[in-house]
Amino acid sequence: MTGTTMTRPRRGGKNPTVGKGRGVPRLLTRVAVFAVIAAVPPLLFDDYWVFMSAQVLAFAVATLGLDILYGRTGQMSLAHASFMGVGAYTTYVMATNGYGPAMQLAAVIGVALIAALVVSVPTLRLSGMRLALVTLAFGELLAWAIRNTTDLTGGTQGASVDPFLFGRLDSSEPLHAYLIALVPAAIATAFAVHLGRTQLGRRMLAVRDSELAAESVGVAVARTKVTAFLISAVYAGVAGWLYAGITGFIAPPDFDLFASVYLFVAVVIGGAGTVLGAWLGASYVVLMPEVFTLAGQPNLYPIVGGALLAIVALVVPDGIVGLGRNVWRRIRGVRGDEEESK
Repeated sequence: MTGTTMTRPRRGGKNPTVGKGRGVPRLLTRVAVFAVIAAVPPLLFDDYWVFMSAQVLAFAVATLGLDILYGRTGQMSLAHASFMGVGAYTTYVMATNGYGPAMQLAAVIGVALIAALVVSVPTLRLSGMRLALVTLAFGELLAWAIRNTTDLTGGTQGASVDPFLFGRLDSSEPLHAYLIALVPAAIATAFAVHLGRTQLGRRMLAVRDSELAAESVGVAVARTKVTAFLISAVYAGVAGWLYAGITGFIAPPDFDLFASVYLFVAVVIGGAGTVLGAWLGASYVVLMPEVFTLAGQPNLYPIVGGALLAIVALVVPDGIVGLGRNVWRRIRGVRGDEEESK
């Protein structure tokens, strides 16, 4: 055996380039589906629902970020809406000083990264509920700072934010707001999908499943957790930037503890660890309150949200996406059995 090299035979003798060839049509199919769905609101909805769809895009960026932190890395945060607030109020401060949307976005990303480092680095050894309590403290501290800096942030009265202007696009117009929000939402989705195929994405999953096991196989657990926190904070900051420019008004209740809990519930209900689940969660957060308001029962939304979370946790722990996958597998299994019987 000396001087020889043993190689593991490829399963089934398949050409490794075949999988790559199949990936291109699959990617094109996903892009086409995304484009078709994205074209529905401006073509079929009136201005009000186009405006609501633009908010869904903004919140989708937020839920995608929280899914990276919680769904993929297993780190619980009760301050995700607070990082949205960091982005929104940074946008407001920059806008009042005459800076345009591009400079606002750059500042938002920078401030979000700094805030995430302040929270994540001292809590490297924390996880689960202990980490959630630390993030809760950060959120409460941010809310206190906003309420007590009226000259800078508008305080408890809130603040009006100038709309985004990108050439002829004006975010005060529902259709323009939708088109503006669509670009970062698409980029955030593409990055989230790609992240799952990278070494970093696999390290995140290892940390989520077991930090001890991940560390035993050489995963830098602390670095992975901090990286996930930084990415999540940037996502939340960009979502806050979009929210401020689309709605034109921000106030402390938009980014308080309840808002963070709603985002967490949305990710769990949609299906933690999946991109589609994050999108379903964003739709839930934005549209469900409107449905109850139109039905004349706005106070039922928190009750129904809590009930749904309990049902999902007990009956469908993988969320709506997991439920859909299980149903599809059963349908395919039934079809397979019928074909074999024939």
